[in-house]
Amino acid sequence: MIGIRPLKLRGKVAAFSLVLLGVIFLSNLYAILSLYHLHVILVSLKDTSVRGLLTVSKLQHQIGMALPDEKRFLFFSPMPPTERPSVEKDLSLGRVLLFGLAPPSPQARVLLNESLKDIASYQSVIDREWAALISGHRDQAIRISQTESSPILIHLASLLKGLRAEFSLDLENKITQTTQEQSQMTTISVELLSVGIFLVMLLLWSFSSIILSPLMILIEGTRKISGGIFHNPVTVPNQDELGDLARALNEMAGRLGEVNRLKSEFVTIASHELRTPLTSIRGFLQMLQRGQLGPLNPDQEKSLAIVREEVDHLVELVNGLLDLGRIESGQISLEIQEVVLPSLLERLSERQSLACNETGKNFETHFDPDLPVRIRTDPGKLTQVLENLLGNAFKFTPSGGTISLWVTRSVNSLEIEVRDTGIGIPIEHIPQLFDKFYQVTPFNTRVREGLGLGLAITRGIILTMGGSINVRQNEPKGTVFHVSFPFEPVIQEKEGQDE
Repeated sequence: MIGIRPLKLRGKVAAFSLVLLGVIFLSNLYAILSLYHLHVILVSLKDTSVRGLLTVSKLQHQIGMALPDEKRFLFFSPMPPTERPSVEKDLSLGRVLLFGLAPPSPQARVLLNESLKDIASYQSVIDREWAALISGHRDQAIRISQTESSPILIHLASLLKGLRAEFSLDLENKITQTTQEQSQMTTISVELLSVGIFLVMLLLWSFSSIILSPLMILIEGTRKISGGIFHNPVTVPNQDELGDLARALNEMAGRLGEVNRLKSEFVTIASHELRTPLTSIRGFLQMLQRGQLGPLNPDQEKSLAIVREEVDHLVELVNGLLDLGRIESGQISLEIQEVVLPSLLERLSERQSLACNETGKNFETHFDPDLPVRIRTDPGKLTQVLENLLGNAFKFTPSGGTISLWVTRSVNSLEIEVRDTGIGIPIEHIPQLFDKFYQVTPFNTRVREGLGLGLAITRGIILTMGGSINVRQNEPKGTVFHVSFPFEPVIQEKEGQDE
C-alpha cells in the first residue's frame, strides 16, 4: 500500500494560507450577498410599497376634492361652457398612476382593477354632464351629478382606502422581513466571526506545534551542543525541512563529539607520556639542588631554581589535563568518608592565611555557627575545589586587597562563597568563564600564569559531587564565586560535638 507523503514545510505554510484565505473569502462573500439581498428588499420597498402608498394617498386627496370641483363647475360655468371641467385632468392622471402601480397581493390587484373601473364610470358621468351643459340643460347636469357621481366617488374612496391598507400591510411585512434579514445577517456574521477566530486560533496552534515547537527544540539542542552534549541533542520527528535540519544537526553534533573525544584522548595520552619524563626531570633537579651530584655555584643554583619552577608548572598543567580528561570521560571517582568539617576548614584557612601574609593581602573567614561538625563527603575533592577558588582569587587580587571565605548551611548542603576585591570579571565574559582553556585576558597580553583549566576542573568536580557553581560581580569591585555542595549528615553529630 502506497503511503501518503508528509507535507514539506512550504506545503504546510501554503495549506495554512489557503485555509485562512478560504475563511476570509467565505466571510466576505456572505457579507456581499447579504448586503445585496438587503439592497433588493430596500429597492422593493421604495418602488412598490412606498410608491404605492404615496400614489394612493395622492389619489385619495384628488377623489376627495373631485365632488366639490364638479359641483363648482356645474353651478358656475358659463352656458354653454367654454372648457372641459378640471376634474377630468385629475382623473386622467389618477388613471395613469394606477396603471403604473405593481399590486403587492392578489387582493390589491382586485382593488386596483375595481378602482380603474370606477374612474372609467366617473369619466362617463362627467361626459354626460358636459353634454347636458352644452345643450343648455344645467338642471339635468346637476341631477346626473347628484344621482350618479356621489355613489361612484364614495365607492372609489372605499376602494382606495382598501388599496392603501394593502400597500401599508406590504410595507410592514417588508420592514419585518428586513429586520429579520438584518438579525439573521448579524447572527450568521457573529457565527462566521466565531468560526474564523476559532480557525485562526487552531491554525496558530498548529503553526506553533509544527513550526515553533521544533524551532524551540532546535534552539535547545544547540544549547546542549554548546554545553558539551553531543549524542542526539535534538529529537524532532518531523519529516519536513525542520526534521532534515534536526537530523543534520545531530549528525554534526556526533562528529563534533567524535572530534572532542579524539582531542580529549590525545590530550590524556600526551599528558601521560609527558608525566613520566617530567617526574624524572624533577627528581634529578631535586638531587642537583641537594648537592647529591656535586656542588653548585650561586649562579647555577639560581638557574636551577628557575628550571625547577618551570618544571613544577609543567607538572601542574599535565596533572590538570589528566584531571580534566578523567572528568570529561566520567572516570572521576569520589571517596566518600566521614569528615570533621571544622578541622578541614581550619587547616585550609591556616594555609591561605600564610599565603596572604607573604603577599600583603588580607584573608577573612566567616563560618556559620550552625555548620555540622561531621559530614560524609569526599574531603580531597572538597579541599581541591576550595583551594582552586581561593587560589584564583589570590591570583587576581592586588596587594592590599581582601579575600574572604563564607561557609553556611542550608538544610543538607553547604553554601560556600569566595569573595575578592580584585580586578573583577567583565560581565560579557562570565558565560564562558568555566570553559576549558578560556581566559579573560588574551594570550598575547597575559601577565599571569595559567592555562585556563582551573575553573573548568573545579566545575567538573562540583557537578560530579552533585553541586552547582555560579559567579557574579562583587560590589564595589571584584568577583564572587558561589558553590552549593550537598553532603550526607552524620547521625551521631550531637555525640561528636560533646566529645
